[in-house]
Amino acid sequence: MRTFHILLIIGFIALYSFFIFFIDIDIELDVASELIVASVFFFALFSGFFIARQNDRYTRIIDMIAERDGLFSYLYRVFGLIPRMQSEMRKIIKAHYTKILESNNWAHNEFNPSTTITRLTQTMGSITKEETDKIDGHSPYDGIWDAILQLQQLRKKIIAAYQERLLIFQWVLIYVFAGLVILSFHFLQTEYFLVDVLKIIFGTAVFLVVILIKQLNDLSIFGKDFSRSIARDVIRILDEVDVKELDEKKL
Repeated sequence: MRTFHILLIIGFIALYSFFIFFIDIDIELDVASELIVASVFFFALFSGFFIARQNDRYTRIIDMIAERDGLFSYLYRVFGLIPRMQSEMRKIIKAHYTKILESNNWAHNEFNPSTTITRLTQTMGSITKEETDKIDGHSPYDGIWDAILQLQQLRKKIIAAYQERLLIFQWVLIYVFAGLVILSFHFLQTEYFLVDVLKIIFGTAVFLVVILIKQLNDLSIFGKDFSRSIARDVIRILDEVDVKELDEKKL
């Protein structure tokens, strides 16, 4: 969780505690109970639906990122028998992930002009007959064009999934019912300190649910180092870091 969110939560707890302990709201018990039941029900209904939807979106994007990174790694390693091709693949893929690393944005190449797939296609078209003969009994095109096709399809799928955010009226529903729930907790007046503490805990929990929905919606739930982490992992493969470390251990 980011520092901003921590400060936001602390600020909410401070303000809500002041509201609970120092602001009195005189309302009949029956009315208060009905308002609490109604607001909690609708908030749970809508927030549960939106969390489930955005969590499914989050899972799909994670799977697409993993598949994308796996395909790039495959394209690099499959040409191990043709050094020139592998060298070209390394340059193209490394440039692709360097942009992700520098921008700290895992979707940088999806939402900015990118020539990666074009360059991969051109490199595939440059393979010579002599290089083909080095792969005895196999076509250098086995699975390669499918991998490039999948990369193009994944690019479009990531863009589509990225845009599946909550609409303004959906946010209005969340904010309205969250506000009603937080407010209605205080309708039940009590002289017990422990009950007031429980009100603050329940109100904070509702506030945390709203933050969770927002993080799922804008994908900030990935964390600030997620993009750099996946970029470093692929670049580590391109630089043959694991192979070098294994060779050093053998020595």
